[in-house]
Amino acid sequence: MLEVVTDAVHRLGRDEWWSSVRDALDGLSPTEVSAYQIESHHFDSASADGLDDR
Repeated sequence: MLEVVTDAVHRLGRDEWWSSVRDALDGLSPTEVSAYQIESHHFDSASADGLDDR
C-alpha cells in the first residue's frame, strides 16, 4: 500500500511540475517564444556534440 501511495505522490508532483511548465510557456510573448526555440536548438545541438552513437 505504501508503494501505491508513494507512486501517486510522485506522479502528482510530476504532473504539477509539467502543468507549471506549460503555464509558463503559454505566457511567453512571440519574441520570447522565438528566443526559447533558438536557445533550445542550441542546447539540442550541443548535447550530442562529439558523442558517438554507441
